[in-house]
Amino acid sequence: MLPPQANRKRKSFEAQLTFISLTVSLPLLGLLIWVMVYANISIWLTLIAALVGGLAILVSSYRIYQKTEFQFRTLGNLLDAMIQGDYSLRARSGSNDGALSDLITALNGLAARLSQQRTESVESQFLVRTVINHIDVAIVAITENSTLRFANPAAQKLLQINNDKATSTLIQQLATVQQLSSGSHKVMELTLGKEQGRFNVHVQTFREDGQEQKLLFITDVRMLLRSEERKAWQNLVRVISHEINNSLSPIASISQTLSKLVTNCDGAHTGFATPLQHDLEQGLTVINNRALGLKQFVESYQTLAKLPAPKLTICHLQNLIAKCIALFSSHAIITSGKPELTLTADPALLEQVIINLLKNAMEVAPDGQIAIDWQQRDSQVRITVTDEGCGIKNYDNLFVPFYSTKKGGSGIGLVLCRQIIEAHGGYIALINRQDTSGCQAIIELPAH
Repeated sequence: MLPPQANRKRKSFEAQLTFISLTVSLPLLGLLIWVMVYANISIWLTLIAALVGGLAILVSSYRIYQKTEFQFRTLGNLLDAMIQGDYSLRARSGSNDGALSDLITALNGLAARLSQQRTESVESQFLVRTVINHIDVAIVAITENSTLRFANPAAQKLLQINNDKATSTLIQQLATVQQLSSGSHKVMELTLGKEQGRFNVHVQTFREDGQEQKLLFITDVRMLLRSEERKAWQNLVRVISHEINNSLSPIASISQTLSKLVTNCDGAHTGFATPLQHDLEQGLTVINNRALGLKQFVESYQTLAKLPAPKLTICHLQNLIAKCIALFSSHAIITSGKPELTLTADPALLEQVIINLLKNAMEVAPDGQIAIDWQQRDSQVRITVTDEGCGIKNYDNLFVPFYSTKKGGSGIGLVLCRQIIEAHGGYIALINRQDTSGCQAIIELPAH
């Protein structure tokens, strides 16, 4: 049996109010009956007064209990709704001013304030989510156990996250980045997915469920660096071309004039004069040929500085590739792809890129198999040219102007290809094949 104190603790607040009401009312009723008996009032009148008084006390006590319980349950429902996240309910307060009315007003104000804060929070979260989903910065969250917690679409695209194996490989690739302390900001040479290059990495830490996690902001600065590099090359080519052309034109003209004069010379020839005339003619011819060759060399590089902006139109990719393949009829090129695939591009510039890649593939492996494939992945069109050559041996100089491993090469083919593709908002990459020797050129362009 519980002690009296425990029984009192188990009584509800409304029961306590009812008990207080009965404690006050019943003694007064008993006093009234005693006075009536003491005053020799009729027993029937006393009984009637006792009955009416008792009923009045019971009814009023019940009303007190019911009213109190109703008010508290109403407030309880309001608070429970707020706990569940529903801030639309409101409690009605009486017309009179009092403590209960003030309490109801305060709770209604709290519900309105929480509703406003939730609306602001939802709008802020939507804004943040929109920015994260569309910003061109890879955002990756990694737990202290080196598991991937979050990756925005830019990170999924850059890091090529599509399965658990790719995720585990990514964690290994980011091991160097995870060593950076919170607040670190560094440009690093990284290999992420199939991408290799320089990335700007910023590291921050945050806590979730009491666990510290790292937030990585990875920005691909290759496009920015290439843009600045391209501007530098264009300025250099522009200046050099101007100076060289100013010198080459008179050199070529004078050498041609002197060559004609020496050839048309009809003076007396001695045994010494004839070989001298021949040497002069040969030397002037060499000077003229080298001057013209150097002029053509400079003019070829001017295409880097004068590349026109793409004139975009809807292209049927299969027809465009077929035109390019027709130029290499002596070599069987394997094709595969979606026949109905279209994309928005400049057909003349895109043909120039594909022709250059096919030409390179034929030069490195004249007897090897060449394949070209085109597919669409989401909003991207991927064109792949595969050869069976010796592969890439020097990645660092792959897209460097003036650098070429081919005899007589100018070193602008791949640079021009990359410039054209990037002008279309895409990217081009060359990688060695994994299944056999050879190279694979990959072009990705926005479909529309």
